[in-house]
Amino acid sequence: MSVILYLPKKEKSEEHLLRIIQKAIPDQVIEICSSIRELSDRLHQPMPDVRVAVLYAANRAELMEIIYLNDLLGELKVVLVLPDSDPDVLEKAYILCPRFIAVAESDFVHLGSVLKKMTDLYGKAHGA
Repeated sequence: MSVILYLPKKEKSEEHLLRIIQKAIPDQVIEICSSIRELSDRLHQPMPDVRVAVLYAANRAELMEIIYLNDLLGELKVVLVLPDSDPDVLEKAYILCPRFIAVAESDFVHLGSVLKKMTDLYGKAHGA
């Protein structure tokens, strides 16, 4: 099974997130998209082995661009990382029906354990 990771930049919090994800699911293929264009292109391709997408929205504008791609997310289980817990941002984020939401200022430990459980659950459910 593969996981799509939208990680737009390589700053300290993004690198920390990537390390947490790699540690939590070392046996999974992680397909990293570093731009909305790259993410869109990947979502337009067949995804028979992809079940989960981790999407890092560094700001409100990126969140809106991700929301614009909502129809392409199809059956993927979405994990969102948001810039903060602003109620307006959270309200917009729920359009994507995320399975889990983390905030960029967090240590991402819970995100790692949730992602591990999700990949185990959805991998087994689909014979992976």
